[in-house]
Amino acid sequence: MQATILCAERHAGPLTLGHLVSTLRQRLFFQDRHNQYLLLDGETDEQVLDLAADHLAVGIDPTRVTLLNRRAVPELATLQQALHSIAPIQAGATATLLAGLQPQLVSAHAASTEALAAANQVIRAVNARAGRKLLAESQALLPTRTPFAAPRAALDIPFTADADAIAAVIAALPSATQVGLPERETDGHPLFQLLTVFERDLPFVDDLKAKFRRGGLSERVVKAHLIDCAERMLAPVRETRAALAANRGTLQAVLDAGNEAARGTVASALAEVRIALS
Repeated sequence: MQATILCAERHAGPLTLGHLVSTLRQRLFFQDRHNQYLLLDGETDEQVLDLAADHLAVGIDPTRVTLLNRRAVPELATLQQALHSIAPIQAGATATLLAGLQPQLVSAHAASTEALAAANQVIRAVNARAGRKLLAESQALLPTRTPFAAPRAALDIPFTADADAIAAVIAALPSATQVGLPERETDGHPLFQLLTVFERDLPFVDDLKAKFRRGGLSERVVKAHLIDCAERMLAPVRETRAALAANRGTLQAVLDAGNEAARGTVASALAEVRIALS
């Protein structure tokens, strides 16, 4: 059974290699398995378009993931106002998203564990006023150990950077001991986190890990292979990103479609919440 997942990204510059290791890879993994809302936020519409371009360039499919600009869904603000009487200020924004979009799962970028718990209390209060389970509570997405953990090293270079810049970052990756791991550990090692992203032959990755743990492979050799396979994957991504940036109309059309779909969903929830709270 497909679940609905709520994800979010706020503009803080171009998305990075670190995003590829964690959030972007997670969204790509789930887009074939579940429905996703991807809430994009920025101070300007141009920043939101930039976020959309980064996601589409790495393979996010807008026919499977609903990308939306929160400011372009005015029904969310109206719903938040409707919930105002029973929603504490600190829970209002998250409770609005839960009530309006009805996700079963919420990513950490969309809401902290504390905010999610407070928002679920609001959902329960609405249901109590309605006398039935009008709205569903949500759970945190992957709250425990996850294969999409954030990297232990700073990978804050844009994934659209040129080949030489990416190679320099990979060559400078810290050793296992420098990030607090045992000398031959591969789990959580930034080098192998990136290798899992860029090397599609997973049995080969497992073999490299086994050789590394036995001491039969140096980090220098693994880095050389990683630089090669990273460029094979990122070269077409770089080209796609440049093409998207040159065609803002295509990006806006994607967002317009997502905004319209979200508006309909939130409007339906708003009508029911108004009745329940009247």
